[in-house]
Amino acid sequence: MWRVGRASLFGIAVALWIFPAQADPVPIRIGWAQTPGHLAPLIQVLQQRHPEVFPHLGKSYSYEPIRFQGSTPQIVALAANELQIAAFGSSSLALAITNAHLEVRVVADVIQDGTEGHFSQPYMVLKDGPIKTIEDIKGHRVATNAIGSASDAAMRILLHRHGLVDADFTSIEANFANMPAMIEGGKVDLIPLLPQFAREIEASGKYRSLFRIADAYGKSQTVHWAMRADFIAANRARLVDFFEDHIRAIRWFLDPANRAEALAIAERVTKLLAESLAYTFTRDDWYRSPDARPDVAAIQTELDESVKLGILPKRVELAPHYVDLSLIEDAKRRIDGK
Repeated sequence: MWRVGRASLFGIAVALWIFPAQADPVPIRIGWAQTPGHLAPLIQVLQQRHPEVFPHLGKSYSYEPIRFQGSTPQIVALAANELQIAAFGSSSLALAITNAHLEVRVVADVIQDGTEGHFSQPYMVLKDGPIKTIEDIKGHRVATNAIGSASDAAMRILLHRHGLVDADFTSIEANFANMPAMIEGGKVDLIPLLPQFAREIEASGKYRSLFRIADAYGKSQTVHWAMRADFIAANRARLVDFFEDHIRAIRWFLDPANRAEALAIAERVTKLLAESLAYTFTRDDWYRSPDARPDVAAIQTELDESVKLGILPKRVELAPHYVDLSLIEDAKRRIDGK
């Protein structure tokens, strides 16, 4: 009996060595600020409708999008390990490095502004109002989703170039969705306008674009994903699984064959009317890389311009230290075989 028991124990040990227990999926919590620009909440719905797009979901990782007012509040969440992926603009990335002293890495694209033939975010004023030029913003109120966000940083670059410092105007933080009503009600004098709210504003004939993000940078990496280096090192294989699924999801949304269902998902998540979302996933939308590849050079240009104009205090050299594109590159090779 002792021999049989010893043999059984030996067999169990061999089986555990050959077939190790499956580790629990690593939780991946993802920050986002506005949608359908940020795809994270739409992808969560796609996961429910088309699980075949996500072969690794629930096995090597779990997925949770978390909404923030903008990119800068995500710095604290990333530092506290309450967020694994932050949706950063260039300024929030710099602040995470220089102020929060985080070892972060640029890992993927979210949206790019100013790509030829695609949308560039406008900043709107009353057509017959007191603001005719950028210099006229002095003494007025501007809406921003969050100080230091991608939208906010582009606006400040344009204003600083025209001789206006932050003390020359009043910044009022608000949700993007509330901004059209705020300018209509006279509570602010300039708003950044997302494409999902453009139809109603433009149809009124009362407003005009004073400038666009493209006027600040040309082509820009408006929002990118950033992760902590220690989290990448501890979970690299499972993160490649995640990005493999993520790239498939991006391509699903960009595929014209899926357009009707993609719009239905956007309508469900945003609660907006279908006609307000007609631009989505067309050339009237922001550019998204089908490989999730961020434009690192564009981020560097944005950072350098912000330092030159005194918006950021210290220059950050991104590549190679603060960039890790190996996750999306390995994921792409799995999908495309090259």
